[in-house]
Amino acid sequence: MSITKPTPSTLRLLLTIKPNARTTSVVAVDPASSITLRIHAPPRDGEANDEVVRFVAKALGLRKSDARIVRGMKTREKIVKVGGATGIEVLAETASAGGGGLIRR
Repeated sequence: MSITKPTPSTLRLLLTIKPNARTTSVVAVDPASSITLRIHAPPRDGEANDEVVRFVAKALGLRKSDARIVRGMKTREKIVKVGGATGIEVLAETASAGGGGLIRR
Protein backbone atom coordinates (compact mmCIF):
# COMPACT_ATOMS: atom_id res chain seq x y z
CA MET A 1 0.00 0.00 0.00
CA SER A 2 1.91 3.02 -1.16
CA ILE A 3 4.91 1.78 0.77
CA THR A 4 8.29 1.29 -0.84
CA LYS A 5 11.30 -0.49 0.57
CA PRO A 6 10.04 -1.29 4.07
CA THR A 7 12.57 -2.44 6.64
CA PRO A 8 12.03 -3.34 10.28
CA SER A 9 12.73 0.24 11.39
CA THR A 10 11.90 2.50 8.41
CA LEU A 11 9.56 2.72 5.46
CA ARG A 12 8.68 5.13 2.68
CA LEU A 13 5.20 6.44 1.93
CA LEU A 14 4.18 7.77 -1.47
CA LEU A 15 1.94 10.80 -0.89
CA THR A 16 -0.03 13.05 -3.21
CA ILE A 17 -0.50 16.49 -1.68
CA LYS A 18 -3.26 19.05 -2.27
CA PRO A 19 -2.13 22.31 -0.60
CA ASN A 20 -4.27 25.32 0.41
CA ALA A 21 -7.09 23.15 1.73
CA ARG A 22 -9.56 24.27 4.36
CA THR A 23 -8.25 21.62 6.77
CA THR A 24 -5.47 19.05 6.84
CA SER A 25 -6.83 15.56 6.31
CA VAL A 26 -6.54 12.30 4.41
CA VAL A 27 -8.54 12.33 1.17
CA ALA A 28 -7.89 8.81 -0.09
CA VAL A 29 -5.80 5.74 0.57
CA ASP A 30 -5.19 3.90 -2.70
CA PRO A 31 -3.06 0.77 -2.26
CA ALA A 32 -2.21 0.81 -5.97
CA SER A 33 -0.83 4.33 -6.09
CA SER A 34 -0.56 6.67 -3.10
CA ILE A 35 -2.10 8.26 -0.04
CA THR A 36 -3.71 11.60 -0.91
CA LEU A 37 -3.61 14.36 1.69
CA ARG A 38 -5.22 17.78 1.83
CA ILE A 39 -2.85 20.22 3.50
CA HIS A 40 -4.01 23.51 4.98
CA ALA A 41 -0.68 25.30 4.50
CA PRO A 42 0.15 27.07 1.24
CA PRO A 43 2.94 25.70 -0.98
CA ARG A 44 5.38 28.53 -0.30
CA ASP A 45 8.61 28.71 1.66
CA GLY A 46 8.29 25.03 2.64
CA GLU A 47 5.15 25.61 4.74
CA ALA A 48 3.19 22.76 3.11
CA ASN A 49 6.16 20.40 3.40
CA ASP A 50 6.50 21.16 7.10
CA GLU A 51 2.81 20.47 7.63
CA VAL A 52 3.04 17.18 5.69
CA VAL A 53 5.85 15.97 7.96
CA ARG A 54 4.07 17.16 11.10
CA PHE A 55 0.76 15.55 10.06
CA VAL A 56 2.24 12.18 9.07
CA ALA A 57 4.33 11.95 12.26
CA LYS A 58 1.41 12.88 14.51
CA ALA A 59 -1.00 10.54 12.70
CA LEU A 60 1.38 7.63 13.20
CA GLY A 61 2.14 8.54 16.80
CA LEU A 62 5.76 9.40 16.08
CA ARG A 63 8.04 12.35 16.76
CA LYS A 64 8.32 14.92 13.98
CA SER A 65 11.99 13.98 13.66
CA ASP A 66 10.94 10.41 12.73
CA ALA A 67 9.45 11.56 9.40
CA ARG A 68 11.09 13.46 6.57
CA ILE A 69 10.52 14.13 2.90
CA VAL A 70 13.17 12.37 0.84
CA ARG A 71 11.80 13.18 -2.62
CA GLY A 72 9.42 15.81 -3.97
CA MET A 73 10.27 18.93 -1.99
CA LYS A 74 8.89 21.10 -4.82
CA THR A 75 6.18 18.82 -6.23
CA ARG A 76 2.82 17.47 -5.13
CA GLU A 77 4.09 13.89 -5.32
CA LYS A 78 6.27 13.20 -2.29
CA ILE A 79 8.05 10.27 -0.73
CA VAL A 80 8.15 10.51 3.05
CA LYS A 81 10.56 8.30 4.96
CA VAL A 82 9.18 7.23 8.32
CA GLY A 83 11.42 5.82 11.05
CA GLY A 84 10.39 4.24 14.31
CA ALA A 85 7.46 2.38 12.74
CA THR A 86 7.11 -0.84 10.83
CA GLY A 87 5.13 -1.37 7.69
CA ILE A 88 2.67 -3.50 9.66
CA GLU A 89 2.03 -0.67 12.15
CA VAL A 90 1.36 1.81 9.34
CA LEU A 91 -0.91 -0.61 7.49
CA ALA A 92 -2.88 -1.27 10.67
CA GLU A 93 -3.19 2.47 11.35
CA THR A 94 -4.34 3.38 7.83
CA ALA A 95 -6.59 0.35 7.49
CA SER A 96 -8.53 1.16 10.65
CA ALA A 97 -11.67 2.90 9.42
CA GLY A 98 -10.38 3.21 5.87
CA GLY A 99 -7.72 5.74 6.73
CA GLY A 100 -9.74 7.13 9.63
CA GLY A 101 -6.72 6.75 11.88
CA LEU A 102 -5.01 9.46 9.85
CA ILE A 103 -7.85 11.91 9.37
CA ARG A 104 -7.62 15.44 10.74
CA ARG A 105 -4.92 15.70 13.32
